[in-house]
Amino acid sequence: MNLKQSFLVAVLLGLMGLVAWEMYWRSKPDYYRANLEDDRYLWAEHRAKVESATEKDIVIIGSSRTGFDFNTHVWEETQGIKPINLSTNGKPPLVFFEDIVENTDFNGTLILGITPLLCFSPGVEQRNLEAKMWIDHYYDQTYAQKLGFWVSKPLERHLVMLTSSELKFYNDLDLKALVNTISIGERVPPAPKFLNFGYNDEDRNLIMFSSMVSNPEFAKKVQNAWNSFLPHIPDYEIIKDVIPPILKKYEVAAKKFKSRGGKIILVRHKAEDNWNKHTKRILPKTMVWDKFVEQMDCPAYHFEDYDFMSKYTLPDWSHMNAEDAKTYSKDLVNKLLKDNHLQKTN
Repeated sequence: MNLKQSFLVAVLLGLMGLVAWEMYWRSKPDYYRANLEDDRYLWAEHRAKVESATEKDIVIIGSSRTGFDFNTHVWEETQGIKPINLSTNGKPPLVFFEDIVENTDFNGTLILGITPLLCFSPGVEQRNLEAKMWIDHYYDQTYAQKLGFWVSKPLERHLVMLTSSELKFYNDLDLKALVNTISIGERVPPAPKFLNFGYNDEDRNLIMFSSMVSNPEFAKKVQNAWNSFLPHIPDYEIIKDVIPPILKKYEVAAKKFKSRGGKIILVRHKAEDNWNKHTKRILPKTMVWDKFVEQMDCPAYHFEDYDFMSKYTLPDWSHMNAEDAKTYSKDLVNKLLKDNHLQKTN
């Protein structure tokens, strides 16, 4: 009888602890939200939509700027079509682009968001390998993995304490991330503290936390993370030989995609000068972006060329807040409609 009572007390205390833990993180909605983790499982669910997409459909690929800056709900309201959002936080778009070209018959419109430092600078091959893991998962995922993802959805939608990320942000709520917040002496140099500053909806739109606008100290921590590595990337003259082969891979995929009737639109989202000064030093516009656009031979929109793309202030120097992203998405879609690169359907 005592063992049974002890067991019941332990279960009760455990449940009370979990409830308290969940309520604590729910009290911080400006920093944490219950949402589906934007991992390879959710990405694969959206990648499957490309298999049946038609020439009227739109697919968006790119890294986190594309994820934060575009809002597919506003896009749909403006044009009448909701794009398939395959943007990937922290990963360059090349291997996703090649996958669509080589492994599907899609011949609609591809919106290709370009963040030069992520796409063309040293280390891109390692990032491409990380991106390929997501593509491999799409083709190799087992029925057990699909079932596990389906079962986890209701829990992730409703429990903030399950917040985590494959990118392993410093402020995630999984056990490893929480342990990493504990400082134990100075035996090893501290690693850069990359913070999660947004959440995603089920269409994979990245939505910046309001705290990035309301709390400058939080935004400063993100800026400090960028500053921990941006100044150390070598200048253009040192890395210039690695760039042409990367541009060539994009060009080869673009030619094949366009040969079957597909359309490509390049978008270079805004970065504040504190970030962009490094891009100019490492990947000068005339030497990289202009050559890239020439080789791709498709419409291109650079934030420095259009007021509606450059008028926003980016809290972390690199990504738009949620409200600005809505206006930006509407303005860009309207510009693409005006330039006859998109067709309105509603």
